[in-house]
Amino acid sequence: MSENIQSVERALDLINTIVEAQRPLGIAELSHAMELAPSTIHRMMQTLSSKGYIHQDPSTKRYDIGPEIVQISRSLYLRYDLVRRVRPYLQELVDLTGEAAHLAELYGTTAMYLSQLEPLSMVRMFTTPGSVAPLYCSDVGKLFLADLPPARVDDIIRKTGLRPRTPNTIVDPVQLEAELQQVRDQGHAEDNEEREIGVRCLSAPILNGAGKVIATIGIAGPTARITKIRVPELSGYVKGVAHRAASDLILQPQQDPELRPS
Repeated sequence: MSENIQSVERALDLINTIVEAQRPLGIAELSHAMELAPSTIHRMMQTLSSKGYIHQDPSTKRYDIGPEIVQISRSLYLRYDLVRRVRPYLQELVDLTGEAAHLAELYGTTAMYLSQLEPLSMVRMFTTPGSVAPLYCSDVGKLFLADLPPARVDDIIRKTGLRPRTPNTIVDPVQLEAELQQVRDQGHAEDNEEREIGVRCLSAPILNGAGKVIATIGIAGPTARITKIRVPELSGYVKGVAHRAASDLILQPQQDPELRPS
């Protein structure tokens, strides 16, 4: 085992030790629990504290979970809550269209699929929860790009490039901007075999109270079923369901776990 990997494992073990204790711990307690020298524990805690993963009480000198861990926990809770509450709308899309329905969110310079539901008759899975898609050539990604400031879009494109995935992939920045404007105008985005030949996807944004895109909901299926002629009909279904999902989230705000009653 390399020294770097061992250091990472020890840092994670330290955090887990404090979590399991459910109370702040001192250097001596951590040293005993981890079977490591106090000086080693001290060095590791300094690093974890500097990154915000551990917090030391100035008066007691004991260590507890830091704000970064709390933020990660909060983010995971809100993501789980979003998936739970949007799931009925995914099922509605499956019932309306007969195609697989998906939920995605912005994840750095990509879009991450959070959930997918498929009709019982479908054999093949088009997306896997946890997988990511490029922003420039996916229906879900275009919705996020269309919502971002131009400078941020330019920065993302510089970092990721416009690599052709199929002959239909948009690789010209001017053409991409025209596509994003069309997304803004029509209220939905399409992936017309831009990532995979034979697959067409349609998505619409889930907006918060300020009109910003917090997630996307849509469908994916073979072009033999999701034909260009059906796009207006299917996009209408998708936009309607996305609007109802957004209204539900606004009327019943996601509850911050830090504010839950005890």
